[in-house]
Amino acid sequence: MKNQTHINKTVLWSARIWGSLILAFILFFVIAYIFGEEAARTDTFKDPIELISFICFPVITCIGLVLAYKWPGLGGLISILALFTGIAIQGFAIEVNFILLIYTPAILYLTYWFLSSKDRKIIKRMKLH
Repeated sequence: MKNQTHINKTVLWSARIWGSLILAFILFFVIAYIFGEEAARTDTFKDPIELISFICFPVITCIGLVLAYKWPGLGGLISILALFTGIAIQGFAIEVNFILLIYTPAILYLTYWFLSSKDRKIIKRMKLH
């Protein structure tokens, strides 16, 4: 049981560290874009697919990663749903390297949530006996 708790904490902290790095990276580019020279352009999104893709990748992904600090299952699920929506909208043309780099924290958060919920069930059973 103690070994499982150690694994859970390792998964959680790996997700938090990796997720924080991803958030910092994404927010750096979003802020640079907002305050950059190209911010005055009005033709940023040429069609609705680009707008929805933008909402899925940086916006909803960041929201999911931020929520995952408090609620790992919910935040991971939101980020993964944003991934699948973005992939479906782009016509399944997203690189695998991109997916593995950006969405690994979401997968780790979901893994932590699953492992910790399984641990709670085991602890409840032990208390009942």
